[in-house]
Amino acid sequence: MLIESIIEKLEKINQLNESLYQLSQDKTERLKNNDLDAFNELLIKERKHAQAIDQLEAKRVQETDAWFQQNGLSDQEQTITNMIEHIQDGEHKQRLETLYEKLVYVLANLKQQEQLNRDLTQQSLQYLELTLDLIKPTYQKDLNYRKPQQQTNQTTDRSVFDSKA
Repeated sequence: MLIESIIEKLEKINQLNESLYQLSQDKTERLKNNDLDAFNELLIKERKHAQAIDQLEAKRVQETDAWFQQNGLSDQEQTITNMIEHIQDGEHKQRLETLYEKLVYVLANLKQQEQLNRDLTQQSLQYLELTLDLIKPTYQKDLNYRKPQQQTNQTTDRSVFDSKA
C-alpha cells in the first residue's frame, strides 16, 4: 500500500534527523573543546546524513504526489497535514500524526542546536581576529618620530567670485 511506503520513508527521515541532531550536539562539544579534527569528521558524517535525507525526501514527495492523485486530491496542496485530514484508516492516520509531530519536534531542536553552533563558531572567529590583531600590531608612521611640519595656511584675500575681466 502506498501510505505504508510513505510512513516508512517518514520514519527513516525522522531517524536520520534524530541522528543529525545527535551529530549537531557532538559538534557543539567539539567546538567547545577546540577539537577541529573530530569536528571535521562530524561535518563529513553530517553531509552524508543530509544527502540521505534529500534522497528519501525526494522519494517521499513522489509517493505523496501519487497518493494524492490516487485519491483524487491532486488539486489540493500536497502536505502531510492535508494527507492526515483525508486518510480514512485510523491506524495509518495515528501513525502519520505521531511521525509528523516527532519530525517537527526534532527539526525544531536541530535548528536550535545549529544556531548555537553558528554562534559558537562566530565567537571563535571573533576571538581569532582579536588574537591576530594583538599579535600583529599596526604601526603608524606618523607616531611622534618626525619633525612636525610647518603648517602653511596660505589663504588668499581673493574672493571666490574674483576673476580677471
